Amino acid sequence: MDRLKALGRGTQIMFVASVLLLIVSFFNWQEVDFDLGPLGEGSAGVSAWDNFLGIVMGILTVVLIARIVARMAAVDVPIPVSFAMTSVVLGVIIAIVAVLKNLTDDYSTFWSYLGAGLAILIAVGAWLEVQDAGGMDSLKAEASSYSSGGEAAAAAPAAAPAPVPDPVPDAPAAPVTEATPAATEAAAAADDVADASDAAPGAVDDVAEAADDATPENQT
Repeated sequence: MDRLKALGRGTQIMFVASVLLLIVSFFNWQEVDFDLGPLGEGSAGVSAWDNFLGIVMGILTVVLIARIVARMAAVDVPIPVSFAMTSVVLGVIIAIVAVLKNLTDDYSTFWSYLGAGLAILIAVGAWLEVQDAGGMDSLKAEASSYSSGGEAAAAAPAAAPAPVPDPVPDAPAAPVTEATPAATEAAAAADDVADASDAAPGAVDDVAEAADDATPENQT
């Protein structure tokens, strides 16, 4: 009880009303009296869990109680929604479902009306919890942050994998170029010059010998 008192007034109201609603849901929410004549009179009824709306209301009530108990025990629930947002969503849905069930079912009993009142009280407690958390502006800011975060995640492109570099091709062998006609003629001319330079000393000796023979001493 000390931990419950440490919570806000809205949470206290939600917890007490939720527990009472869960208990009341097992009583007859619809009941019919009948007369069997000589066998006497009797009645038959069903609890709040007899149809879809009652099942939804009961399950959401259990979820809300578990959420409040986790808050009292200081257990960190790994959901990306604040306690105030969870409270107001569950509280409003429980109240709407309980009222609709009471209006659509026939032969409603006292327990049905009491359950609808407790569901509305849960919604009131959720509203008080929202006011303690900063009001509707805080819920709008929280909702906008969720929507903007989702849009940013959808707009962000997936990280492209690093491209695998293509293997470096082997350097092609240098092409063997064929000698051009001009290059061939130049090589032949160079060979001729070399042959001429080799024959030049013999020609010089012949000229020298001819000059000696032409002198007058050699002629006499």
